Amino acid sequence: MVLEFLGLKREASYYEKDLEAALINYLHDFLLELGNGFSFVARQKRVLIDGDEFSVDLVFYNRLLQCFVLFEIKTHKHTRQDLG
Repeated sequence: MVLEFLGLKREASYYEKDLEAALINYLHDFLLELGNGFSFVARQKRVLIDGDEFSVDLVFYNRLLQCFVLFEIKTHKHTRQDLG
């Protein structure tokens, strides 16, 4: 596994509790950046809109707003086709 994003020192083995804590802290920090009430639901989720099938990169649910929030990640310049 590649776990450099967790900031753990390179070791031959880790305690399970240390890996779990590092992963939860990373996920916790990301969700807090989004704001209050967000929960992760899915990645690469297929959705059907007006008979057309699309794949959404990340799906979150906001329990305060009671709605889904869809993330479409792009590495190129944003175009009109990306809106929607």
